[in-house]
Amino acid sequence: MKKAAVVASLLVLLSCLVLVAPAAAKESETPFEILPGSFQMTPSTLQAGAHEDLTTSFDFTHTAAGQTFNDPKDTVVSLPAGYDASNTAVPTCSISQLVGSIGGRSECPADSQVGTIILELTFPGSTHATRGVMFPVYNMEVTSFGVTAQLGFNAFIFAQILTVSVRPGDSGLTVTAPDVVNVSEPHGVSVTVWGVPASHEHDPQRGMVCLPQPFTALVATCEGGGESVNIPHRPFLSTPTSCTPTTATLQADSWEQPGRLLADGTPDLSDASWQQASSEIPSTGECDRVPFDPSVEVRPTTNAAESPSGLNVSLLVPQVGWEQPETIATANLKKTVLALPVGFTINPSSGSGLGVCSPQQLAAETAGGPPGSGCPEESKIGSVEVETPALAEKLGGAVYVAAPFDNPFNSLLALYVTVKSPERGIIVKLAGHVELDPVTGQVTTTFDNNPQVPFNRFTLKLRQGATSPLVSPPACGSYSAQASLSPWSAPESALLVDSPSFTIEHGIGGGPCPPGGVPLFKPGIVAGTLNNSAGSYSQLDIRISRNDGEQEITRFSSLFPPGLSAKLSGVPFCSDAAIEEAKHTSGARQETEPSCSAATYIGHSLVGAGVGGVLAWTPGRVYMAGPYNGAPFSIVAITSAKVGPFDLGTVVVREALKIDPITAAVTVDARVSDPIPHIIQGIVIHVRDIRVYVDRPQFMLNPTSCDPMSLAATVDGAGADFTNPADQVPVTITSPFQLANCQNLAFKPGFQVSTSGRTSKANGASLNVKLTYPNAPQGTQANIARVKVDLPKQLPSRLTTLQKGCTAAQFNTNPAGCPAASVVGHARAITPILPVPLEGPAYFVSHGGEAFPSLIIVLQGYGVTIDLVGSTFISKAGITSSTFKAVPDQPVTSFELTLPQGRYSALTANGNLCKSKLAMPTEFVAQNGATIHQSTKVGVTGCPKSKKAKKRVKHRNGHAGHGGKKGSRGKR
Repeated sequence: MKKAAVVASLLVLLSCLVLVAPAAAKESETPFEILPGSFQMTPSTLQAGAHEDLTTSFDFTHTAAGQTFNDPKDTVVSLPAGYDASNTAVPTCSISQLVGSIGGRSECPADSQVGTIILELTFPGSTHATRGVMFPVYNMEVTSFGVTAQLGFNAFIFAQILTVSVRPGDSGLTVTAPDVVNVSEPHGVSVTVWGVPASHEHDPQRGMVCLPQPFTALVATCEGGGESVNIPHRPFLSTPTSCTPTTATLQADSWEQPGRLLADGTPDLSDASWQQASSEIPSTGECDRVPFDPSVEVRPTTNAAESPSGLNVSLLVPQVGWEQPETIATANLKKTVLALPVGFTINPSSGSGLGVCSPQQLAAETAGGPPGSGCPEESKIGSVEVETPALAEKLGGAVYVAAPFDNPFNSLLALYVTVKSPERGIIVKLAGHVELDPVTGQVTTTFDNNPQVPFNRFTLKLRQGATSPLVSPPACGSYSAQASLSPWSAPESALLVDSPSFTIEHGIGGGPCPPGGVPLFKPGIVAGTLNNSAGSYSQLDIRISRNDGEQEITRFSSLFPPGLSAKLSGVPFCSDAAIEEAKHTSGARQETEPSCSAATYIGHSLVGAGVGGVLAWTPGRVYMAGPYNGAPFSIVAITSAKVGPFDLGTVVVREALKIDPITAAVTVDARVSDPIPHIIQGIVIHVRDIRVYVDRPQFMLNPTSCDPMSLAATVDGAGADFTNPADQVPVTITSPFQLANCQNLAFKPGFQVSTSGRTSKANGASLNVKLTYPNAPQGTQANIARVKVDLPKQLPSRLTTLQKGCTAAQFNTNPAGCPAASVVGHARAITPILPVPLEGPAYFVSHGGEAFPSLIIVLQGYGVTIDLVGSTFISKAGITSSTFKAVPDQPVTSFELTLPQGRYSALTANGNLCKSKLAMPTEFVAQNGATIHQSTKVGVTGCPKSKKAKKRVKHRNGHAGHGGKKGSRGKR
């Protein structure tokens, strides 16, 4: 029935218009324009936040008879930001009620009237416009999709709907009179909207209609009015709560020259068909009288320590003035600065699968573009809900992550908040700047220049889940957020308010809080080589991890099993300059243009960061580098700190590698290495998992021992306060390491020994030993573990030299400071894993607890120093034996030791060595346990050649004689 009534009323109206409408104005040579100076917007008071009337007037150029040169088609009035209207103040009128009567009076309820419109119209049969024609303006039911509110009036010969929409830019109101019926040439328009429509001061004009009597009269006669309503006195309109001058604008076009519209329905002002005018409105005053009493509520979505957390934030601004018309409206909120408690940090896990919203996508989002043209769903991290006195229903919206460095703040982190109603077309967009403390990671978010619109409660909810945007504090306790809130009435002043406190009351998974506030620390390690065959090349994998809720990993040292080494021959070093360049390169560029050359690559890494079940993984590369902080070698891990859409640059961690001089075992020394960063650009990384894969072909080399060993790591952890040394808790962890197939390794070293036969008491005797390995593929030969030799009795130790051994204290401090007499030889070793030989002197070194000095051979080269320590023992029979109990498990091609003759020779001689058969009992023990016992012949060099005996010749006469010329002696 209602629909039928609407249709019938419209038919009656259209029929009337056909019967009585005058001919449309012909296109004039005089252009259509807004009469200069006619556009005025005048509030009835300049008190900030008052609920007073607002009158808007304008006129179009016209003839002396009041006929416009062209017919107005659309008028668009943009109110300054801060003028607010409520559709809950008065009831609404339906379209059928508006057009229910065509005699100038509508059937709209009197309590739905919100103002009046006065204009000049040219009525049928008249050649002049009638002045002072007035009609009620009603609050209409919203029938158009995407419209915030609608007003309407019945102008006797036409009805007009005014649409009210919210501008996306400043959330000000725009009132549009679209497609004005092309009759009666309306102009001289003056519209007054009442601040409090139910107020009795409007009763005289309520229901009043002013029409010419008869139609030919040039001045209207008014009838009606004097009606009162029985509805609550609630404000319909409020003036801005800011005390600054404002400007209203008017755009209009004509039917003869219509202007173009943009996609959002607003005028395309680049089209000259649109005429424009503006009205300067004096600034409102007495802002000090405008009330402002906000509060804030902040509560995480979890009460567990160091867990993924969403966040519920509510801003409450009680709007008393919208319920009590005699009260000034509450000031609108201009600026919000919300500081979360220290301990709440950004969750790196939130970057997994996260998208971002670009400025272009935000524009499409707020312009109501086609599906998929706005902010991606992947960029949405929360929702908003707004309760406003201007609307009966709540408004919803979303929170999006802005594109890093492509946002209004040119910052890493920013948020977009949109509030919209598809039915009403209300679109509000806010941009928030997120700042992170570079030391603590504290999160502070600022929303400035907020729309001048009232709200009772604004609630923002960040999502909860494995990829929640935040991480709760690592320690249990009571926490409170703080907000700094500034009103439009006093932008330079800020009210500091604390949120009610909330409690982090248990550990992860409902467990107990960490004792003493310091989280536990039980890191784990898994390490090993992919190929576990002894002596073979293999990839090395190391993984160090910790659990949620434990201390952060800040450093780690690693001790490799003896014999686990790397072939550095043919591997250049990444230069210091390239490493420094990497520190200043974006993560994205580092992925495509590594600073270190490919020739220096030895492996890759993977770092998992975040909390909860989903980690953000960042890849990296590992390069070989040169000396660092006193260590001969280093490795540098260059990681692209790019998590989802966030590029935090490049993280460079350089680890110093030291070589044990006795075992040649490799140590990653944390004391002289770079720390693992725990915070980058204010984002606490929460490193949970570090994986290193040394996968350069033919680089890592397995030991040739199959004894049970381990790869150990000492990991430093830190509690909530990273600056407190007391929280630094080192923990040593080990991963079992044992190889196989040692029995398949051959052990056939060659061994040659020689001495010089030219000895003397002054210069003693010499000795030269040379060990060689077969030219066989790597992984087929076992390395030496132990060597023992017994010198021939004819080559005893020279006691006078033994007595001049270097003290252990001096040797350990600096072997170069040892006495010259303690240097008794020189050695040279060639190994396939280094590009240069290792060589150096041999010392006699005295230790207080030993009867005889040790023979220590110092081999140096390529930054490596190896001390081969041989213990010396002299039996009662005078036989000297040397035992090298700990030979490094490293491959050698050859090893040569020379103990020369000289003033301080290590050996002397008993008797003529040239007339002796010298042998050296020798024992070789391999790393795989294979043993060789042999008697090594000692060659003697430099002996005089023995003279051959002359043969005696028997002459024919039977006498023996010396060989000579035959028959020489018989001729005598």
